[in-house]
Amino acid sequence: MATKNTYRILIWVVVILAATNLSMGISFWYHKQQDKKAAGEQQHQVQMPSEQRTRFFREQLNLQPDQVDYFRELNRNYNRSARRISDQLALLRVEMVEEMGKAETDTTKLHAISSEIGEMHKTLKDLTVDYYLDMKAVCNADQQEKLKEVFLSMTKSKEDISLPQRGGRRYGRQNRE
Repeated sequence: MATKNTYRILIWVVVILAATNLSMGISFWYHKQQDKKAAGEQQHQVQMPSEQRTRFFREQLNLQPDQVDYFRELNRNYNRSARRISDQLALLRVEMVEEMGKAETDTTKLHAISSEIGEMHKTLKDLTVDYYLDMKAVCNADQQEKLKEVFLSMTKSKEDISLPQRGGRRYGRQNRE
């Protein structure tokens, strides 16, 4: 009798363990598919062509035809310069990570790279300021207010790095005791 009960208990333990493993496997597979799907969507996001961006500003700001032409030229110039700087920043970031990953890390080189990234980032922000001010210069008061709103919404939606919110888990030195 004891053998039969032991056998039944072992069968149920095996069934429970198999169900747990199966559900865990399905969960891992599902989350991996979701990650692939999200990565695919990020890769397929297409930059808005400058003509569409000009059309966007035309519609949002109710631009006159001469203003549209001026915005189009500003947009082309800004995009060329900003793309060049962004590409250089991306290369520098890769170079920085590769240097940090070396067995013998050169901190002097890392600090030089981070300084160069900072300078290029400043240049990009200065370029954006000039772009905004050039557009603002040809807008009337109502258009200027709407332009400000458009830029604010773009600024809020484009964060380079998402930082954890306060109150979450912290893994810094202050929690090591």
